[in-house]
Amino acid sequence: MRKYVERLFRDIPPIVLFIRLIGIFVGSMRKLLVLTVLAWASIAAMADGRTEQVAQLGHFRDCDVCSEMVVLPAGKYMMGATKGEFEGQEKYSFMYNDETPRHEEYVKSFAIAKFDVTRRQFAIFAMETGFRGKGCEIFDGKTWITDANADWQNPGFRQTDNDPVVCVSWNDVQKYIAWLNSQLTKNKGIAYRLPTEAEWEYAARAGTVTAAYWGNNPPDQCEYENARDESARFLDPTIDHAPCTDGYIYTAPVGSFKPNPWGLFDMLGNAEQWVGDCVNFGYHSPPNLSASPDACKSRALRGTSWAGIPVSVRSASRSGMPANARVSNFGFRIARSIQH
Repeated sequence: MRKYVERLFRDIPPIVLFIRLIGIFVGSMRKLLVLTVLAWASIAAMADGRTEQVAQLGHFRDCDVCSEMVVLPAGKYMMGATKGEFEGQEKYSFMYNDETPRHEEYVKSFAIAKFDVTRRQFAIFAMETGFRGKGCEIFDGKTWITDANADWQNPGFRQTDNDPVVCVSWNDVQKYIAWLNSQLTKNKGIAYRLPTEAEWEYAARAGTVTAAYWGNNPPDQCEYENARDESARFLDPTIDHAPCTDGYIYTAPVGSFKPNPWGLFDMLGNAEQWVGDCVNFGYHSPPNLSASPDACKSRALRGTSWAGIPVSVRSASRSGMPANARVSNFGFRIARSIQH
């Protein structure tokens, strides 16, 4: 090696050697720059891929008072929970039995609202129909109580017109949907409804397979959903909460947090959402999708709310309540079928 270097310096004029060394250095830096650019381009492509995926989905609004709708593609997914979702949360393993057996579901293309129905939207319905809806279960600062004077306008905490409407029962929602469909004078073939459980979970997962659509890391909750966290510890310090702060104790204006990969907001937080199905324990029986209030005693709810503990902030999480129950963390979003 030494003899080679000595011969190199002896046979090549210093100025030429210097120029060659500069060329080698510049070439190496150029390669490093190219690799760096390619790496950043790859990262940007991943982010752009998600943006492009959302952009490719159809969006529409049928009327001035209607929600903005997102058309989801048909597809298959595994519906239900895995045991891994309860690792370290064994005291909540009873939820697992209600979220199994895990099974494949095929969902036809359909449209679902980008946001929960807001107070502003619901107020138009209430004004035109004279809807009242008094009596709601609220949190009084110590416990949950039924307040005969509480309602969607007074759920026990302050809201803006852009917050999700709460203190509405499944039966109330059917009245809203019937009124909304009556507004579609130019689209007689269209009928809004609540999503089914299978549709709702398909929309919430948005092609993901983790517990929540952003992954399995509880501290990330505050970037994507409004649920129980450090902001709401005073509600009950003994109850589990996420180790982060989202800045809201109760509901937040819709769209305040990051959306899921399909551009849907607040799917796993802010307000639990009524769906069309009757309540079944686990997935052992076929769903009952009748819209009749007398079809079953209780209806299913999906997602969680500002009061939800971290283990409930999952795409598979489900619950149910009587169809006439009004609670200050229950809301809804609408869906409708797409003509194929």
